[in-house]
Amino acid sequence: MPVLTLGTTTIPYTIEERPRRQHPAIQVDADRKVTVLLPLHFPEDQIEPLLARKARWILNHVTAPLPPTPMSSKRFVSGEGFLFRGHLLRLKVSTTSAAQPEVTQQGRTLRVTVPTLPAPQQSIAVRDVLTQWFYQQAAEVLPQRVNHYAGVVGIGPERLKISEYKSRWGFCREDGLIALNWRIIQAPLPVIDYVVVHELTHRRYPHHRQTFWQAVEAVLPDYEVRKQWLKDHGAELGW
Repeated sequence: MPVLTLGTTTIPYTIEERPRRQHPAIQVDADRKVTVLLPLHFPEDQIEPLLARKARWILNHVTAPLPPTPMSSKRFVSGEGFLFRGHLLRLKVSTTSAAQPEVTQQGRTLRVTVPTLPAPQQSIAVRDVLTQWFYQQAAEVLPQRVNHYAGVVGIGPERLKISEYKSRWGFCREDGLIALNWRIIQAPLPVIDYVVVHELTHRRYPHHRQTFWQAVEAVLPDYEVRKQWLKDHGAELGW
């Protein structure tokens, strides 16, 4: 595997040819794997200059700080609390002979109905149906926030992806993909918006230099408060 050496940092990367691609691009995925995407017949002697031009961008994305690794103590039983858009909801678990699990929000109560199962399997069933419910909420809310702030920032994603990532709340690839971690739907709306604006701003500034943070601040003057919330409470969003 070829490697890119930047100072004392050695970064392995892979090369993929894409028949439909017209221009080269570099992507860094959620696991910090670097891939160089090339059109067919791209000159081999132009790969290293391409990497050199994007060296700082690659290094920033590969070495960016990770959110805290969550240490979940959830047992997925009645009375436990789960954050949703910054509000604490209390879990109420019911069992039924019906096979179809269900989640409903009633005020500050999150009612989950699952089939009657032994305790270990029941906890897994509750966790799985909660995960699906939170993902569905994220899939509804996050695109709305992206569309709103794309108009403010002045640029939107080429494609939006919502999934789960172990090491990031979101990321922006050089090809215009913006990915958001569904778990951010648990944070208060101002924090959600900070993550959205952060990634949208990377469409114009693919780095974390002063110009990037100035652009974020122009949209969210209190972004540092929102950013700090994630540092202080990010681990609470993992379970």
